[in-house]
Amino acid sequence: MICDIRIDDRLIHGQVVGYWVPQYNLDKIVVVDDEIVKDKDRKNALRFGCPENVSLSFHSAKKTAEILKTKGDGDHRVMLLARSPKAMLDMVCAGFPIQRITVGNMSPHDESDKHIKGTTYVSDDDIHAFKELIQKGVEVIVQFKPGDRPENINSFFNDK
Repeated sequence: MICDIRIDDRLIHGQVVGYWVPQYNLDKIVVVDDEIVKDKDRKNALRFGCPENVSLSFHSAKKTAEILKTKGDGDHRVMLLARSPKAMLDMVCAGFPIQRITVGNMSPHDESDKHIKGTTYVSDDDIHAFKELIQKGVEVIVQFKPGDRPENINSFFNDK
């Protein structure tokens, strides 16, 4: 069962481990990232930060969509975790329906990135991907911790 689909460029870190894993009683995290899947060092670093009682998998967006379309997550309580909206858009384009995405931290990568809220910055490519997801019927909210009020990301794009 997919409990949350989250975009947070830090991936496995304190907020995910300390707040979201207990919030949903997760027992599995799937990092959806076409680059990290090929990077042994980054995968090892992320494994180090993952709680012992939570299994961790790494798949490309296309592979994740294929696995989930065939109910490959079994009886697990799963969080899909990605660094950017493109991975989630790629999953939707591969035929996996996503209803809701929660956005957390997205660090700025250059001075043209636009500040959304708190620690969330988006590039023009991110905005395009978010808007495409929304056009495909995906609800996208910004929420850092479970106790925070979720805010629809559309409210931040009115002037961007």
